[in-house]
Amino acid sequence: MPPVAARPDHLELPPGNEEVRRRLVALARGGRLHHCLIFEGPQGVGKADSARWLAMLVNCQGPAELLGPRTAPCGACWACKNIARGQHPDVIELGLDPDKVTPIISVEQARELLGKLTLHPFNALQRFVIVDPADALTVEAANALLKTLEEPPTRTVFVLVSARPTDLLPTVRSRSQRVRFGPVALDRVVAWLEAQGIEGAEDLALLAEGCPARARALAEGGLLAWREDRDRLLEALDGGVPDRLAWAEAHGKGDRDEVHETVDRALDALGRLLRDALVRSAGGQAPLYNADRVEVVEDWAARLGAGGIARVQLALQECRRDLAANVNTRLALDALLASVAADLGPARPGGAP
Repeated sequence: MPPVAARPDHLELPPGNEEVRRRLVALARGGRLHHCLIFEGPQGVGKADSARWLAMLVNCQGPAELLGPRTAPCGACWACKNIARGQHPDVIELGLDPDKVTPIISVEQARELLGKLTLHPFNALQRFVIVDPADALTVEAANALLKTLEEPPTRTVFVLVSARPTDLLPTVRSRSQRVRFGPVALDRVVAWLEAQGIEGAEDLALLAEGCPARARALAEGGLLAWREDRDRLLEALDGGVPDRLAWAEAHGKGDRDEVHETVDRALDALGRLLRDALVRSAGGQAPLYNADRVEVVEDWAARLGAGGIARVQLALQECRRDLAANVNTRLALDALLASVAADLGPARPGGAP
């Protein structure tokens, strides 16, 4: 298992989910922290950072707070700094296998982890194993960890971080306590972004759907990339079969991480276009994700209608399932675009170019 890349020696938690963390503090203080926790919720709400924060809280070596028991890590002691950096020997982070083409946590990684857990903790009061994203565990990896998740070594806590907890094996879920993180109120995300001097905070918060880390990633070039991928998708749909095939082929090859990121942006853009078209089709006034391409939204609303939107949404869900099952990326994307193009039909006069 490769070492976790070094991070800054301080941990910045995004706004929101404070009540969730207060409940975790109460459980830790009362010695009632479950040995296997699932931190579930949308991508970008701070689940993984909250897992590190919990490990810092439990293992903090700094002076206790003056008025009662500790409710937050000090952030300055050796344990806090090394957990924040990703360099604490007793806080083990398990992520995607860099040696695999597909984005998985492999059985080889699981077995290596089990070997590490046979050793006693180096100096932590409680050892933490943070698995992120836990829904990337293969069936073989999850089964290899099953007995340890049920009966972990002394002073060891597992935290499984997942945006798709239903993808976890039922046997894993049944051995765990689920902790739900929710999206953050948009005004709080806006205020958080503005405090960092980020422009266009309202648009970013809306597009990120109340997920602070996602909003900041969009601000750091992600929004431009998202719009470029959306526009390339629209160009392929506006063209003929050769354009769609070329788009699918281009998105199905290259570096694994880049392909995954680009395809995810394109599918996200398609989903948001469908949502906006549904809003317009129903005569709603909700803010649009694609306010900069309102002509496309209105054209799709007219050409698809509620029935067409529902069919394309089902095709999008099927494509996501195929990709998660490691179906050939090009073939899955080609099938999706063919389905979208069939439902859109010929462009109407005055529609999108």
